[in-house]
Amino acid sequence: MPDPKLPTMDVYIVPKHIYEDVSADDLGTYEATDGVASGPYSLTELRRGQDWTMEANPNYWAGEPAVDQVIFRLFTNADAMVTALEQGEIDAAHNIPSASVANLEGAEDIVVVQGQQGGFDELAMNAGAGGIGDGHPALEDVEVRRAIAHAVDKETIVDRVLNGLGEPADAMSVSPDRSWTPEIEDPFEFDLDVANQILDDAGYEDTDGNGVREMPGGGDELSFRWALRTESEVAQPIYELVSGSLADIGIETEVETYNDTQLGPVIGRGEWDLFVWGWTPFVDPDPQLSYFLCDQVSTDPENPLDYYNDANWCNEDYDALYEEQNQELDRERRTEIVHEMLTTFYEEAAYAVLYYSPDLQAYRTDRFEGWVRQPAEIGPVIFSNTSPSYAQLVPVTEDSGDGSGGDGDDGGSNTGLIVAIAVIGMLVIGGGAFAIGRRGSADDRE
Repeated sequence: MPDPKLPTMDVYIVPKHIYEDVSADDLGTYEATDGVASGPYSLTELRRGQDWTMEANPNYWAGEPAVDQVIFRLFTNADAMVTALEQGEIDAAHNIPSASVANLEGAEDIVVVQGQQGGFDELAMNAGAGGIGDGHPALEDVEVRRAIAHAVDKETIVDRVLNGLGEPADAMSVSPDRSWTPEIEDPFEFDLDVANQILDDAGYEDTDGNGVREMPGGGDELSFRWALRTESEVAQPIYELVSGSLADIGIETEVETYNDTQLGPVIGRGEWDLFVWGWTPFVDPDPQLSYFLCDQVSTDPENPLDYYNDANWCNEDYDALYEEQNQELDRERRTEIVHEMLTTFYEEAAYAVLYYSPDLQAYRTDRFEGWVRQPAEIGPVIFSNTSPSYAQLVPVTEDSGDGSGGDGDDGGSNTGLIVAIAVIGMLVIGGGAFAIGRRGSADDRE
């Protein structure tokens, strides 16, 4: 069967004598600290909640790396991480706060990277397709979801919450290659008058004058639970902005707070109405598209993490188009199909995609050089698809002391590259450190 993903598909080769005794049921809890690795480094030590250490792989096919050891430190406080970078205690940092970007850009021996990998954040609405949980029935109505989409001021969110370090979004991103993302011809512009009119026309009225609309014909008020992520620096300010606009169109919100580990199962059980979270897609668009198939909607409350479709949304036309693009080898035709899928997803408004956001990173230039952006020129330098920096870093020498990219010291390897990573959005799984696409669900994504 033809498969257009094969040129970019990640397929890991693992030793039979190590993995043959690990059952499928045990993979989720398998520590994978046995040193198995086919890349430039292998995991040698893991201290959960603190750090993990990677040692150079002498059998790496491209040659043993010039740096003996990479240590990843977890920070629970982003400001403390930035201070450690400024003081030279660490060599690189991931997920730096947007408020720190301007100061770091003016710091000596530090380079700030706004790495584009197609990442985005969205306001998700429980469309109720799974039939489980207790999502508000009003959100099963596409008109209510469209009204909410018109009540989201994306420009203000980017300016005030992200300090301008982002781009207001419409369609969902499915790849770092933006050609896969269509231009939406009739976007849901921020307009509270339009939003109010949509709800009026759909029969959602405030019959008792308390400022909150009710279901058509009477019944439950439009009071939605907002699942707020406690591990996100942007969650609270986004909530404050959007909930104020929702109040202006007669929709009430009540906050329920969760850390990321707690929120995944809550979403899988359908016990939510609204939340804001994000994705970073794969190189090929197929995986991101597959998450929203009908068979990925959670239907088993006893196994809430066995799902991907966190919009709780199902569309048979979307499914049919997915199968078509999944086997289409002509790039131009496949792009057309993907655009049609994303336009359908957009018009159904189970997601209000808020903005395309960069991976904010910074690294020092005084000890190591060879930092590689992936995708080239636009991507981050660490936690990318293959993270080429780790294999290519070399110590700065006298001849290349400006960190601009010399050949490095050929006199042997050097211990001590320390890469610091903010705890937000990071997990250690399967024998390595990964910046993962999403929340802890079926396969522990972001």
